[in-house]
Amino acid sequence: MTTQSVKFKKESADDFYPTIKKRVNEYFEQNNLSKLAPASYFIKISSFILLYFFVYFNLIFNVTSLRGLFFSFILLGFLVFFIFLNVVHDAAHGSIFKKKQSNHVLLYFLEMFGTSNYIWRIRHLESHHIYPNIFGLDTDIKQSDLVRISNQHPFKIHHQFQHLYMPILYFIYTLNWTIVRDFRDITSDNIGPKVNIKHPWEQVVLLLFSKLFYFFYTLILPVLLLNFSFWAIFGAFLVMHFTTSFCAVFILVSSHVGEDAVFPKADENRYIDHTWAEHQLIVTADFAADNRLITTLVGGFNLHVVHHLFPHVSHAHYPVLTKILKETAAEFGLSYNSYTLKEALISHWKLLKKNSFKEHSAILNEA
Repeated sequence: MTTQSVKFKKESADDFYPTIKKRVNEYFEQNNLSKLAPASYFIKISSFILLYFFVYFNLIFNVTSLRGLFFSFILLGFLVFFIFLNVVHDAAHGSIFKKKQSNHVLLYFLEMFGTSNYIWRIRHLESHHIYPNIFGLDTDIKQSDLVRISNQHPFKIHHQFQHLYMPILYFIYTLNWTIVRDFRDITSDNIGPKVNIKHPWEQVVLLLFSKLFYFFYTLILPVLLLNFSFWAIFGAFLVMHFTTSFCAVFILVSSHVGEDAVFPKADENRYIDHTWAEHQLIVTADFAADNRLITTLVGGFNLHVVHHLFPHVSHAHYPVLTKILKETAAEFGLSYNSYTLKEALISHWKLLKKNSFKEHSAILNEA
């Protein structure tokens, strides 16, 4: 496996990133705090995990009404979303436990949810986090030819209608991930900047097993044990995915792909004329930054700028670190982007509309 890359402008010792790293480290030292997850975090994630199993087993053994069936699957959809953002996402960045293996165990919730933590880690850690919004290297901005997120994406005739059909297709985001995207990635030797990948055979086997297990316990077992028709249970299963997808897309589109999103392009020497840390501020935005309930539920994902700068720090610390970020960015004349959730969603729709025109030229403004 080899890696394609771009080079960012080199930082000096008194640049923005060394300065904010020093201030963040001083905050933890002065307050005698660990950068890893605090005790309150474990109460939260234990609640989500236990509730997931309680809802599932209650569904299997106690639910007898159609209303209860759909309500249970909807709850499972929400809980998959909360566990992914609060448990899996933090575990992938090693911000829960000191030992890497302890974090890695929690990644297998992705297998429980019918996907592959191996594939997702390549996409998220080795593509998106290093090269956000760089077309061809960030897998998140080229999920499918159905949507043209970046105007560097070749225009296809159907893109002129994407602002109409994508808000509907977003409801099957997780279903597509489960039954299409993983198989496409595991059979490809190219994922974002990673080329000539030789996927380990055990990861291929695990992916297949996880999907069989997932569809068995979420669909087949309820059909065998519950007194409902297949179509009622299948309908509830789809609604579960609609719920998770609805939540996931709300969060994912709010951080990098608004109307004024920038997609920096490297020159012929694969060089970008700003530092890596400045790049994170240019292409990333916060949303609902002052809403503590949203911050708690989505695992600090709404405080996304500081997450990109300090991904190995537990999201429990993001509210304080965001204050340090805003002050430091202002001192260096760097923009800090933050929106309400409503503004972020509307802005994403406007991006879809803007990129539905073939003549819309690529955004190369990097400042």
